[in-house]
Amino acid sequence: MTKTPILEVYKDKKGLYRFRLLSRTGDKIAESTPFDSKSKALAQAKKLSEWTAKALLVDADKKADAASKTTGKQSLKRTAVKKAEPSKANSSAQKVGK
Repeated sequence: MTKTPILEVYKDKKGLYRFRLLSRTGDKIAESTPFDSKSKALAQAKKLSEWTAKALLVDADKKADAASKTTGKQSLKRTAVKKAEPSKANSSAQKVGK
């Protein structure tokens, strides 16, 4: 048993590479999508390791509020859009068709 979680890169039954996050007790917590090379799987596992240190824990019930705080984007207000006048090309096409 280890004191820290482990990101393990391995080759699956189809010959593709994946990584999985193992708990301190060795239980599988998460698994990646497959990669065609070991180097790609290692690179993504490394990125995940770096990102998780900075990750924001979000309560799914408050997800929209948290997302706006992390992206800095607020919900968009709807604005009235002025309807465009028909173009001359559309007007002449309508006259020809009559």
